[in-house]
Amino acid sequence: MLHLGECLRKELPGRPAQEIMAPSIRPPGMDQFDGSNPTSSGVMILLFPGNKGLSTVFIHRTAGGPHGGQISLPGGKQEKSDLDLADTAKRETFEEVGVDPDLIKVIGKLTPLYVPHSNFIIQPLIGYVELQPDFICDQKEVAGVIVAPLKHLFNPENRKTMILKRSDIEIIAPYYDAEGERIWGATAMIMSEFEWIFTSCIF
Repeated sequence: MLHLGECLRKELPGRPAQEIMAPSIRPPGMDQFDGSNPTSSGVMILLFPGNKGLSTVFIHRTAGGPHGGQISLPGGKQEKSDLDLADTAKRETFEEVGVDPDLIKVIGKLTPLYVPHSNFIIQPLIGYVELQPDFICDQKEVAGVIVAPLKHLFNPENRKTMILKRSDIEIIAPYYDAEGERIWGATAMIMSEFEWIFTSCIF
């Protein structure tokens, strides 16, 4: 983790890395908010030694709300009581999947990502825990978790594309195939930048 932390402190690849997994409907140039006072949020890429090597966790959100039914990283909007967005990401990770914030060592952060649909600007944080947690889901928000070994998630064979239709608009959406679960949209864009850093750092 020390070497990965050093890589995260270097200049980040940013937008070009995020765009690799961007859906076709995403407006070009939307790397910043449009002046409409976006909501700040923090999400956590939580790393841990899993049964199949270094892994991370995604959550399957319950139905309802602006992100209902989606697969995402643990996280949410910043509250006034949060010290910073790293504090936000750790708090939300505890609330959603039960991981003790005191056990999470934040080793770096990625490029913020603006999401036009929800008017959120997301700060991804990278955290590490020494053991795979016993995840305890908040049943109001989280329907289940997906533990994804990075060597499988970042296998080029698991980077795929699907076609969606929304209001008669055809969307070409790249996604990560996590053992049958499709990780796409903002979450995939965030993971794309992390993949860029992780693979160049490790190899």
